[in-house]
Amino acid sequence: MEETSVKGVHYIDVRDDKGEMTKAALEIKFKRIAVLPPIGKQNRYPALDLTVIHASERGAPKGRKPIEWKLITDLPVRGRSEAIEKINWYAMRWKIEMFHKILKSGCRAEDSKLRTAERLARVCT
Repeated sequence: MEETSVKGVHYIDVRDDKGEMTKAALEIKFKRIAVLPPIGKQNRYPALDLTVIHASERGAPKGRKPIEWKLITDLPVRGRSEAIEKINWYAMRWKIEMFHKILKSGCRAEDSKLRTAERLARVCT
């Protein structure tokens, strides 16, 4: 990715150690690559066309490591907006993980052994 040029800058909200929100500027690079299967398995498996998205923070504040995300997807990334879409999905992972933690521990969703969304929704309300 060192040889790939920066395709744009995207700003995201980041919570610092004190819980305050700050903006982080991420330089975006992306490149389509072909990943070949292991030599012994090339007859059975095709090459994969993947996109590597590299988002690295410029000017990170002192006391915090800069954000550096390397994402790999088989979804199409034809431009900056599609790369930002995938970065935003990845940035949402903390909220999704917190949601699942609340479902598992707070709502005890696993203990209820409910198998449908409708039944699970009744337990959570």
